[in-house]
Amino acid sequence: MKKSTVLQLTGGTIIAGAGLYIFFRDVDAGMLLKEIKHTRLWIILAVFVLSPVSLFFRSLRWNLMLPSRPEVSRKGLFPLVMIGFMFNNIFPARIGEAVRAVLLWKRNRFTVMESVGSLLVERFIDTLVFSSFFFVPVFITGKMAVLYPWALTLAAGFSFALICFVLYLLFPGIFKVCTEKIIGIFPQKFAVRLNKVSAELFSSLDWMFSFRKVCGVLFYTILTAFSSVGMMFLLARGVSAFGFLESMFGVACAAFGAAIPLSPGYVGTLHTAVSGGLKIMGVGIEKAGAIAVLYHALGYISITSIGLYYFFSTRISLREINDAKQNMDAQKTENYGIQG
Repeated sequence: MKKSTVLQLTGGTIIAGAGLYIFFRDVDAGMLLKEIKHTRLWIILAVFVLSPVSLFFRSLRWNLMLPSRPEVSRKGLFPLVMIGFMFNNIFPARIGEAVRAVLLWKRNRFTVMESVGSLLVERFIDTLVFSSFFFVPVFITGKMAVLYPWALTLAAGFSFALICFVLYLLFPGIFKVCTEKIIGIFPQKFAVRLNKVSAELFSSLDWMFSFRKVCGVLFYTILTAFSSVGMMFLLARGVSAFGFLESMFGVACAAFGAAIPLSPGYVGTLHTAVSGGLKIMGVGIEKAGAIAVLYHALGYISITSIGLYYFFSTRISLREINDAKQNMDAQKTENYGIQG
């Protein structure tokens, strides 16, 4: 086993353990279990279904964001998304995103940087959405004044990113010229590679110049994000003064917990982030813990199960993925001078 793999597994185990310790430190296990048992069956089933449905919307959005060329294939994107998130649930360091990029390159014939670039753009959009889910409830509800400095910071970052998107849409040529001038500072050997990288990364934004695709990306982004909000809202059913805005904030906390690296399947980190956020909003400790456990567990089970089904039904082997990743890394180094 590689040293890096051992370090990732060790680090992931430590982070997950620390998260679980913080989560269970002040929780009465008996009361937590009682809260979980009191959750209605139809809510559990609805949340169980909404998890893969949110990823189906994500795959539809991904289809619109990918560059259009006759030699590439757009088939099977939903299975790739499910397989990627299944890997995230089992292995540390969000390795599922690398798996998704590798499979898109190997099976659908997109270039290395198109595969990687599409996922970078996807993550950037998701970051904007979930950051808005944090600061909007803080400003509107007035329940969390202690978080105002963080909310203001996120709102400023959100506004800056949005302005950059609009400026790129209006003046793409200026952005590309500025990029070329910055790249021109580097030695010619690296400049040639960086120009190729930037050209293919910019191709991941071609969808922005199609009104239909922009509307589609916005539509599927909303459906993806609010599927998660719906899950949180259902699980908190019965909690007084807990509505749509509070559900948005809970999902933002979940996204923050899931973004912490190394922890396999977001275990510990997501639980601590969700329960901590809900407690700030006045939800009882055991109820907040029950919501966190169910929000994670139901999505984990449904997504991992479906991801494993697609993994075995498409006859993809771990060896094949590992070999493809090595080939992809070699091509990145050869064509772009990018390591790892």
